[in-house]
Amino acid sequence: MKRVLLFVLCSIFVLSMAAKTVTPAASLPAYYAKIDGKSAKSLFDAVHEVVKVGYSSLGYDGLWGAYQHTDLRDNGKIWDMYSDCSWTYKSDQCGSYSSECDCYNREHSIPKSWYGDTKSGPGCDIFHLVPTDGKVNGMRSNYAFGEVSSASYTFDGAKLGSSKSITITNGNTIAGNEGTSISCSANKVFEPRDEYKGDFARGYFGAMIRWAGDHQSFTDGDGGKIFSSSYAAGSFGLTKYGVALLMKWHRQDPVSQKEIDRNNGIQQTQGNRNPFIDYPYLAEFIWGEKAGQTLDLDDLITAYDSRFVLGESNGYLKGGSGPVDPETKCTITWLVNGEEYTAGNPTVSVNEGGVVTVLPTAPKSCDEISNQFVGWSEEVINGTQDNVPTDLFSTADDAPDITQNTTFHAVFAQLEEEETTVSTPATIAMNLNNTQGWTLTGLDKQSKYWKMIKDSYAESPSLDASQITSITINMRTWGGDQYNTIEFAVAGKKIGELKADNNNLKDYTWKPANTPSGVGTLRFSSPTCTTNEGPAFSSITINTSGGGNGTTTTYTYSRYITSCAGTATEHVKVEETKPIGKKVLSEGQLLIEYNGVYYNVLGVQL
Repeated sequence: MKRVLLFVLCSIFVLSMAAKTVTPAASLPAYYAKIDGKSAKSLFDAVHEVVKVGYSSLGYDGLWGAYQHTDLRDNGKIWDMYSDCSWTYKSDQCGSYSSECDCYNREHSIPKSWYGDTKSGPGCDIFHLVPTDGKVNGMRSNYAFGEVSSASYTFDGAKLGSSKSITITNGNTIAGNEGTSISCSANKVFEPRDEYKGDFARGYFGAMIRWAGDHQSFTDGDGGKIFSSSYAAGSFGLTKYGVALLMKWHRQDPVSQKEIDRNNGIQQTQGNRNPFIDYPYLAEFIWGEKAGQTLDLDDLITAYDSRFVLGESNGYLKGGSGPVDPETKCTITWLVNGEEYTAGNPTVSVNEGGVVTVLPTAPKSCDEISNQFVGWSEEVINGTQDNVPTDLFSTADDAPDITQNTTFHAVFAQLEEEETTVSTPATIAMNLNNTQGWTLTGLDKQSKYWKMIKDSYAESPSLDASQITSITINMRTWGGDQYNTIEFAVAGKKIGELKADNNNLKDYTWKPANTPSGVGTLRFSSPTCTTNEGPAFSSITINTSGGGNGTTTTYTYSRYITSCAGTATEHVKVEETKPIGKKVLSEGQLLIEYNGVYYNVLGVQL
């Protein structure tokens, strides 16, 4: 009767064992691209959409055939997660049983009674349907998962008995303060073998987020111990006890090769992938220590990455509450005139693939002519040169990723300046397809707009502010209605602002009530942003009366050096025609246009 009912409910079709395409490990970042930059509910919804990609139901009977792709040991035997029994594929499927090791069954690790026998979809989802010992499966019944304090039944490490509380640790933000104990409030719970607790947790995460996004509830009966009907921030489909239990298991039992193979087998048969196996640390951004924060996919590594140690790593490049990825340490050495320099306590060691976070204090030059410090470079300059080192940087954000032991040399140069005149054109504009003449710093570029975050800005070519008649910005809020303001300033002096009133891109126009003053670039930034959230814009148009003139200064650099050795030799410049650069003064910062390229006053190309 059970099989007939499920046959109808799951919309059974004959399973074709023609393998579906399995996504290569190197393609996983692109596969999950749409979750990048998301947070809170938008992240949950984006993961839901990715999990649906390629999915097609195998039907309940189709699971038998799928197990040969998802749950076989190296010796060809069925891999049971409730016992250590050895099963022969197909010939040992249940059937009837009277004791352990008689046969294997298809276990709904999320019991079907929790979402109703009349529900389709989850009842056939191999994410949480695993082969298990028929007898142990029957003993588990539909009890919630938990940790057993006093067992009434045990077999091969699996337990059934009275529950014990779960203590909240390591930043389970949903459940409250660290040290809080959450009770299951159930007479009995089932505790699987230790080596599969993380497997079950990630199976729960994957199945729940696949079906919860379609408003599937798992809260009937004992399901209400684990799952919640709320998908608001702070719960996302789990109770406090569910978060405490599953995140604990997820952290204690990291992804193994078995799970990787099973996940590939699921895509081969059912067509979709479990994101919490591919990117284990993703769970922390939904239910754990990073809940509510914006996900940067570059901070995560997949379980397929060479830096991921199976059974140990948590997949987060910046540490986190779980085991830190044991990566190769790289040494960073800072040299000034060939001598090690540590003023300012700079970054001197990072994990392979890590980044510099602190630069040394700007040093003094040993040369009277090339006396302007302009940044750091791996390049060693013999004598002097007029070409800017291609890897020159002066901020930590611009420093390269560290993949090996690295030495950076302080670079100095000679600064030359010349006054010139700036004429303001009638219209100064930029958009996603044309930013010529504009400086963009720290902006998070998306497909339809730039998002402003902390310390980011867009800066126009130099102009006479008194000639401005209007400014139009095509903009929207991003991350919340509070992230709505873009202000603009000349030479550090604010002249106006615009505010978006919703998250749809539209034009907003500012007209000066009084004639602004100042000559220089017009900087657009946001006072209402964080490191992850802020207003977004797709274009800026500055309309002016035109013809306004203002005096500015041209800055150029020459005689780049990394050592004073040999610099006393007369320097002979190559005669060439150089266009006059344009000096831009904004918030105390000068910008230079040189050979059609924009630099800051340190010579760093923008």
